[in-house]
Amino acid sequence: MSFASVAPGPAGPVPVGPIAELLLPYDPQTLAQTVGKRRRRLIGRLISLAISLAILGGIYAWQHRTIAEQGGAYWVFSGIVLGLTLVWTLVVLLGFLRARKELRTVPAGIAVRMGRPGVVVANAFARWTDVEGLEVVPGGIARADRLRLRTRAGAVGLVPLDQVVVHPATLDGTARAYSAGRQGVDLSRLDN
Repeated sequence: MSFASVAPGPAGPVPVGPIAELLLPYDPQTLAQTVGKRRRRLIGRLISLAISLAILGGIYAWQHRTIAEQGGAYWVFSGIVLGLTLVWTLVVLLGFLRARKELRTVPAGIAVRMGRPGVVVANAFARWTDVEGLEVVPGGIARADRLRLRTRAGAVGLVPLDQVVVHPATLDGTARAYSAGRQGVDLSRLDN
């Protein structure tokens, strides 16, 4: 049974046959959007820092005699405000730099391939009978969740989910369909 005979492609229609496998190429668009969001957040934090400095400087200019005589509270308050603002700005900066670095290193080619013979995640291949684990694991602080394939031979393939355009539940359903119900994607760690 053929699902489609023609599909749109970047250079026009591309002929396709029956759906025989799931092919997910690396797609940097989602990660590029993350970089853009983090850049805007960083700009907002820098503006917030500048406003905080301007307000504290204005208070100092307005009350410099009082602060010189009994300014302990002003310096403690200023230190706390600037410290918190600087720490938050640094966290946002590190998140932006990490996302930008990941965007620069997005490989080309197929990230995930599932079909009747087995599954490929990154460069790791396993037949369905050789899959030890197929799971979505948390990526960590400021990182996307990752699809991880572990094979009985010890190979491990990892693909960040922000580098492919698919929902984890779609991966699970596809794995169950192609493996005849023997394997699925463990999504339980997404709840944590």
